[in-house]
Amino acid sequence: MDSPREAAPMEPCRICGGGLRPAFGGIVLDTVPVQYAQCTECDSLLLPSPTWLEEAYSRHIVPDPDFGALKRTLFIHRCLRRLRSKAIGLLPKRSRTLDVGTGRGLLLRLLLDNGHDAWGYDPYPQSIFAEDRIQTSLPDGPFSAITAIEVIEHTLDPVDFLKSLRTRLAPGGFLALSTELYDSAVHGPDWVYLAPQHGQHITLFSRRGLYRAAHAAGLEWIRSLNWDGKPFLHLLVPVEARVSRFRLWRLQRLHRAGERRHARDGWT
Repeated sequence: MDSPREAAPMEPCRICGGGLRPAFGGIVLDTVPVQYAQCTECDSLLLPSPTWLEEAYSRHIVPDPDFGALKRTLFIHRCLRRLRSKAIGLLPKRSRTLDVGTGRGLLLRLLLDNGHDAWGYDPYPQSIFAEDRIQTSLPDGPFSAITAIEVIEHTLDPVDFLKSLRTRLAPGGFLALSTELYDSAVHGPDWVYLAPQHGQHITLFSRRGLYRAAHAAGLEWIRSLNWDGKPFLHLLVPVEARVSRFRLWRLQRLHRAGERRHARDGWT
């Protein structure tokens, strides 16, 4: 009698190279069945072999499922203002910055209006705010700050992506990337951040996964800033950088106080 047919082994984790095990199933783009997998080494959640990406990026979904984009952009802008405050001093008052995956260009426009020499990169540009400052190939550095807001969860090779940004940082510069962190004890197939409507969230980092990816790219994860009670904006610097622990402590206090004031104000 023939032995039962064995399932084809999954590809290795694109974050750390570890093995993958099935986590749960799902549907993306309304019709495409997928199998989410969890890394046995770094605990991150992945969609292996995402053959539907070309279709995912060619679709225009109405209404746009990313209805929090404006609120998120204003949050990031508040964080960057705190980073350039005298008490923190991580971002110069006037600096050369790069926004990766700039989309409609709102954050880029805010940075330009604040006096920064700001540039954007997006292979699928949709800008309506700063068309003349967005490039479709990654511009050369150095940059005092690079932002990658809701980008890294879209990547097929996140370590290579981080390495390419690391080479563009100026001495003393930092990378600010936003992504929600996966926790298998909390998140399941109903996790909103899976965003199955557009099928583009294929690499969902755990804490360990983000740490390992940053380290492999020559970066140190120095702090995360919370949004709505969750670590969301992650600050990374080159491993050789020396960032004052006291300044990071002050940043955390400044951030918490600022977000409390913002919540009491009740305005976006």
